[in-house]
Amino acid sequence: MNKIIKNLVPVIVCCILGLIFYLLFSFAFGSNETKVNQRTDSSSKQAASKQTKQKKKIRLVALGDSLTQGVGDTTNKGGYVHLIQEKLKKNNKLSVATENFGKAGDRSDQILERLKKSASMQKQLSNADVIVLTVGGNDLMQTLQKNFTSLSSADFTKVMASAEKVYTDKLNKLLQSVRIYNAKAPVFIYSVYNPFYVYFPRLTQLQKYTNEWNNVTLQVIAKKRNIYMVQINKQLSEGQYLGKTSQLKTTTVTDLDKLNGNKLTQIVSNKEEKNNYLSSDDHFHPNLKGYNYMTERLYAVMMKHKKTWLNEVNN
Repeated sequence: MNKIIKNLVPVIVCCILGLIFYLLFSFAFGSNETKVNQRTDSSSKQAASKQTKQKKKIRLVALGDSLTQGVGDTTNKGGYVHLIQEKLKKNNKLSVATENFGKAGDRSDQILERLKKSASMQKQLSNADVIVLTVGGNDLMQTLQKNFTSLSSADFTKVMASAEKVYTDKLNKLLQSVRIYNAKAPVFIYSVYNPFYVYFPRLTQLQKYTNEWNNVTLQVIAKKRNIYMVQINKQLSEGQYLGKTSQLKTTTVTDLDKLNGNKLTQIVSNKEEKNNYLSSDDHFHPNLKGYNYMTERLYAVMMKHKKTWLNEVNN
């Protein structure tokens, strides 16, 4: 018995020593591994925090025509430019500085000409976090006004094709110039709309060419980085008749070819047909309701692409 115990002692001692070494080894290296993991986790959290850190203040610069100027806004505060500033402040807790370089009547080439000549516009653009642009409406209107009586003819298709090529070139030049002063800030560009839709819903050529004009813009920006379309065409064109256009067409019997000046004025002044998203003064520019809609659409697209302007550090 004593001999058996004597022989087991070395085995037991070896087991105990092995267990001690195992525990020491596990403690030393396991602890170190935990520290490494903790450091890795900490680094990951810091990196993630760095990537998603949001700006506390931004600068929004708006360029364009009367829609940027805010014509039709009865509050005289600047239309969507003022409204998007207030919305960003309220919803995102941001300090928002804005610059409004809208000018009524400007076509794309005239906006470009102002930009080239204005040191103030150039400086503000270079400091912008967000750039918003309304352009194209006056280019389209110029073409339509010159050829209004021939809208229904086959010849007008050729006129529009030529005008769209010219506008493509002008829009490219404008956007290229914007990028000279600011290569990084996202550009949000509004679509154009057909303010005559509710008065002449049967004149389908007007809406057709409005849609084509917007497609030109889409084709241009598709080849560029960080430029996004803000679609307002359908709602501002159809107003309160959105989704009810078939009903509108049955109650509207206007024949454009038979209208004289007095009859045209009478129709456009008819409050029963008035687009309630547009100004009652000119039935052309948005009213406050229209500008609120423009703001909602702009905000939605901005938030969809918020990494391009809201994050302090972008990927």
